[in-house]
Amino acid sequence: MKPILLVILIALMHSNLLAQMTICGKISDNNNTAIPGSSIFVKDSYVGSISNRDGKFSIKIPQNLQSSTLCISSIGYQTQEILIRKIQSPMQVRLQQDTCDLAEVLVMPKDTLLALLRRAYGKIKDNYPDFDTRMKGLYRETYYNPKKEEYLYFGEAQLDVFKTSYKTKTEGQVKIVKSRMNKHPLYDSLATVMWYGGVHSPVNGDDVKIKAHYLSPNGLKDFDYSIYKDVLDAKPVYRIDFKPKENINFSYAGKFYLDINSLAYLYIEGIYTKYGSLQRSKELSDKKLNALNRKFIVKYSNWNGKYYLSYMSDEEKLYSEKLRSELIQFDEFLVTDIQTQNVQPIPFIEQSEYRDVFYLNAENVAESTWKSEQVILPDSSLSQLIEYDANKAQDLLNKQYELPKKYRFKQKLFEVITRMYFDMNFEYTAGENINNARVQFSPSENQVFEKSKSSSDPYYTFGMKMGYKLNSHWDVNFETQESVGKNFSNLNSIGFAYETPIINRGNQLLLIAGLNYYFANDGQHIGDFKSESDFRAGGKKIKADKIALFVGKKKQGISLDFGLKTRIHEFYSLFISGGYQMNISDKDRLFIKEKSGFFLTRKTTDVALSDSSIQYYENGVQTTKTSFDTKDFYLKAGIRFAF
Repeated sequence: MKPILLVILIALMHSNLLAQMTICGKISDNNNTAIPGSSIFVKDSYVGSISNRDGKFSIKIPQNLQSSTLCISSIGYQTQEILIRKIQSPMQVRLQQDTCDLAEVLVMPKDTLLALLRRAYGKIKDNYPDFDTRMKGLYRETYYNPKKEEYLYFGEAQLDVFKTSYKTKTEGQVKIVKSRMNKHPLYDSLATVMWYGGVHSPVNGDDVKIKAHYLSPNGLKDFDYSIYKDVLDAKPVYRIDFKPKENINFSYAGKFYLDINSLAYLYIEGIYTKYGSLQRSKELSDKKLNALNRKFIVKYSNWNGKYYLSYMSDEEKLYSEKLRSELIQFDEFLVTDIQTQNVQPIPFIEQSEYRDVFYLNAENVAESTWKSEQVILPDSSLSQLIEYDANKAQDLLNKQYELPKKYRFKQKLFEVITRMYFDMNFEYTAGENINNARVQFSPSENQVFEKSKSSSDPYYTFGMKMGYKLNSHWDVNFETQESVGKNFSNLNSIGFAYETPIINRGNQLLLIAGLNYYFANDGQHIGDFKSESDFRAGGKKIKADKIALFVGKKKQGISLDFGLKTRIHEFYSLFISGGYQMNISDKDRLFIKEKSGFFLTRKTTDVALSDSSIQYYENGVQTTKTSFDTKDFYLKAGIRFAF
């Protein structure tokens, strides 16, 4: 039976391939100049593509759409419509300049224009999906040196994107399905920065979804707007130009197009303002980079009565002081498929983190199993990297480079850093305080410290944790805590932590759990003293002229904690947790802490309460055991920072 099933499977696959129709070609104007960024789409459907810098394109037509019409359009040119069944591939398309493209300025009172913009914003919930969607698409990221005509890297990925309803600003999720990249062997010596966040542009760069400030009614007071009657994709539209007012610092100016009837946002384009370039240059100053300009594009298409993200790109031109030349960082995303039924969030373990560096995570093209035809043809200058014959592939892709050790170390260090996180937290633990205690400590013949204690103080600690992510769920960590207030406490622990989402959408809510082994010292403050001379205690020489004494426990054991965490920013999360400590051993101690001198060199030591230098009393009875201890339960709240 197995051979028969295999034959049937191959036949089905072959018939499916035959069912699809691939059309490729080149788009140019009357002067035979290529028109990049042209839209190629099947009328009244979501199937489409974009032409590259050479004006070339490739589009796959499903069998059920092969009786439809192919539309080819570009801003400033007349749209062409061609019956698909009459097309012979490859196509040579000549677009005619639109003589009516001189946009007609509309004279409209300011209040009327602002009212129109408020209406467009208010109709987002009607024009865009009010339900969850999953979309697939092709992502490209490049870093280019135009002076040398050399790509520092060129990479592509197939993305799976989960988006929540446009009614909310809640974030979506991104999964990298496949990836491939060709990297310059000396990228680390030629560049000073590694870029992150690009694969999340379908989530974070959708200006309609995130309710960009220049679209929002709250932002209208900060911008000057002009309105024009224009044409986009052969349809009449309103073109709105915007720029920040003179007294407003905002990074972008630009334009967006509104459908005349529905007032849906169809196309958005923005460029850096002078303020934007200056701010970006400050961000990159430590990398010896200056921002020259930046341009982003976001485009939407209508499908089944709703508008969906269809294409976006971001190009930033920089000047490298190190290389003394311009560099261009470019990324783009083209949607190829949309799912609106039975949509589920992306499983937590498959989600890409915002801080993930695509350059580091993408598969080397020589090792990638992804060899299928691309949706967007690469630029002709990239053909040697992606489109190659078998012989050239052996030479180009299987070539091994031996990088200098310092570059390999730098790359590995960056990989480690992007997996690390840091916590800052406050912890509260109730204490079983001593009601009536007296201590007499005689470290030397001429030194006697004596005091009684009958009151108690609150018991808080401040902690810092450093962790390393093993994968999406697990990490290893080290934590240290110090007391806040009069009581004495310090703790060091090593452990494992686990996290998994309870709410796997928008601002995720995660369950966190940890298992730790700790070493802790806890003591109740007895009093502060002046020290007339140096003395030795617990194997250390105490030189400070002011000291503090504490009575408590020196212990070690295992702790378990559980809590909740939610992200409030790409790099920050808030968490709250509770835990339980199980002591394996504890010892009754007198803690001595220096209170003067440089704070980083102050010593802390401890002596057993049974030591002959100590006389310790509780409720008037001499003892070598203290009733002081901390409760086993504790509460903790803090903030997490991740690169």
